[in-house]
Amino acid sequence: MHQDPLFPEWQPQAAIDEEKLAELRAFDELGSLARRYRESRSFGKLLDFVISMGELSPYNAALLHLQKPEARMVRTAAGWLLLGRQPLPQARPALLLYPGGPLQFVFDVSETSGEPVAPAASPRPDPAELLKNTAERALREGVAVVGPLFGQEPRGRLRLGHAGEPPFTISLDPELEPAAQYANLVYELARLFLGHLGECPGCGWEARPPADDISGRFEAGTVAAIVCGRAGVPTEAGAFVRGYLQNFAEVPEISLDGVLRVAGRIERLAR
Repeated sequence: MHQDPLFPEWQPQAAIDEEKLAELRAFDELGSLARRYRESRSFGKLLDFVISMGELSPYNAALLHLQKPEARMVRTAAGWLLLGRQPLPQARPALLLYPGGPLQFVFDVSETSGEPVAPAASPRPDPAELLKNTAERALREGVAVVGPLFGQEPRGRLRLGHAGEPPFTISLDPELEPAAQYANLVYELARLFLGHLGECPGCGWEARPPADDISGRFEAGTVAAIVCGRAGVPTEAGAFVRGYLQNFAEVPEISLDGVLRVAGRIERLAR
């Protein structure tokens, strides 16, 4: 998605100040998502929505759900004009964050009129390509991806690197299909970037040990459910999250802000 070219490069100071306030409100609202979505049914709807909105970053998808939970397809006003549609006079835009900013205003297809339009069918990415790209780029993040599985390593496939190795190492089972390897890699990277194994100076994350084992599995599993769900890759960690939501009324203690940011970070590694 592209920023609406109707936004001028120069804006009066009052308009700039108003946008800054709006951006702060967006962050404040997103910070309250954990409270709004503590109930398992609500959290499940949010999860489904974020997975379905693959054109948006996970963070922006959550922001959109907060404002327009019934949205199906969003574009800027300029984006709709390119498709032969335009926002209705009474349409209310949703506020999203835009890389390089400051903000982006989008409208759902239900708030536009014009030529019929169907959502573009996105081809499913090749799991082997996702695995290759993510493993290569993870090395730049200080994470070596190797095989075969370690023996009785604590907490599974992810461990601290030994002397002469990158800071962290993830070992994948080469006998698994690429899709299963990718799903495992996403889950282990989620644990790492969420800070479950401690901080890594200069790596961009802080130590955030989970409240308990279930919270840790659910938090990392939600990241895996988002990343793998949007890529069309089955994941056992995502199945664990779904099972938990079906059997418990509330989600465990997690950082939803952290989940959304980490999901976006892992997605970018595969591009």
